[in-house]
Amino acid sequence: MGRYAANSVIDRLFDLYLIQNHHYLLQYAGGTYATISSRKTPIRKYSVAAHLDGRTTLGTFSGTYWTKFVCFDVDYADMSQAKWATYKLTATLDELGVSHAISFSGGKGYHVEVFFSKAVPLDYARRFHKVICERADIGDVAGGKVEYRPSGDQGVKLPLGIHQKTGNYCGYCTVSDGLTVMDSEASTAHLFGIEKVDPEIIAAICGEDSAYVYDQRDASDMENAISRHRPLETYDQSESYLLSRAADRYATGLTGPGQRHKSFLLLARLFNHNGVERREAHEAITEWFAWQNPEHYGTSSAECAQDLQECVDYVYDRDLTLMQEQRDITVSFAEIDAIMRRCPQKNQKALAYAMLIHSKRWARGNGAFYMSYAQIKEAAGMDEKTARRQLDSLVQSGIVEVVARNQLVEKRPKGSQRPSVTKIKKPNVYRMLISCGESGTFIVKEGEGMAECLQHFYDTGELRSMLPRRQFEALFRAHNTDSA
Repeated sequence: MGRYAANSVIDRLFDLYLIQNHHYLLQYAGGTYATISSRKTPIRKYSVAAHLDGRTTLGTFSGTYWTKFVCFDVDYADMSQAKWATYKLTATLDELGVSHAISFSGGKGYHVEVFFSKAVPLDYARRFHKVICERADIGDVAGGKVEYRPSGDQGVKLPLGIHQKTGNYCGYCTVSDGLTVMDSEASTAHLFGIEKVDPEIIAAICGEDSAYVYDQRDASDMENAISRHRPLETYDQSESYLLSRAADRYATGLTGPGQRHKSFLLLARLFNHNGVERREAHEAITEWFAWQNPEHYGTSSAECAQDLQECVDYVYDRDLTLMQEQRDITVSFAEIDAIMRRCPQKNQKALAYAMLIHSKRWARGNGAFYMSYAQIKEAAGMDEKTARRQLDSLVQSGIVEVVARNQLVEKRPKGSQRPSVTKIKKPNVYRMLISCGESGTFIVKEGEGMAECLQHFYDTGELRSMLPRRQFEALFRAHNTDSA
């Protein structure tokens, strides 16, 4: 790497290419690929070092909502055509004053990449890719294509590595040198000379008045925060778990073979939905099953009884219930604004958002809703100890009210007037104390979360102005390369 220290090269690759570090590609010897998507095994410095050493080859995906760069992935069977397409693309970018870099893909093509000074939404980046390809007039050339990269499900290899199938070095190149691939030392120097482009320039090219962009640290923070949110199994609103379907199955019974196990699960949800205790639910489903046609199931009575017990335990252990109908969840600006202003830490924001979404699905008429610690930690993407601590802070800050928590009830044996020594905890019940207000709203649909709410309501300048400096720095603190 010549005069450049290994750590500085790694930092530069993180700065240009990585907006998140938990979803990436690895290419092994022979050319086989593996897609890694786990917060437990993120990209670390040693991962990039292995890429630079040629041991494995690393690729990156975009974030869920934003990207730091656009790659025009030029891939043609004929290298002369690949060069022709690359010349056309770069000439168009030069004409528009857009700085870019070119690297050899290691196979039969090139990567023409434009790096942004701020993170841009994915749909915005795609529009830019489409506009440039149309202006370059390369859409109808046979024998290859110029694809958009990176997206959430299509990654792109980082430069300065080895293509594990061909053995070729993926160095940088320039049009002035006829796309001759630079060696490692020259490519490393070229890496540090890459210039980022102001998204406002891209907005003008795409015919937009302005670019809806985020500071890269802000976007990276949001991408990693939103990746922690996990929709609970209780959020399943498919037709299989509608209240009307469960009621019909209870009234009609089994109508054919292969329905027994799913019916046990469905009816257990029905009874739990209606507040029936576990033991009583088991007894009721046992009575229901007694009048079913034996021709609709072939297992023995003992096996059926065991399956029923396991289904009831599964549903009640996870507090699975039913939905009356499919519905979108609407988050207002006032609600998200309250979370942003009154929750100084990222964990607090993640937890408040998770509880807000849960309350909108499950709150009763008085706003109270049940949420176990297991559900809280799963939805917010944190361990239970952290969830408990942050929940207390939300209560103290007036975001959440504890309606009932850790209340014990005494269980009486049937027919006895004296309470037994067995005590059972009642469900934890909470209420959100943030008002939806009369301002704008954001409809949370499937796959959407906190990051899109923030993108809908704020720009970075507003966040900087409305939060004190220390609060802003706590929320959007700079990411080192180990938490990009």
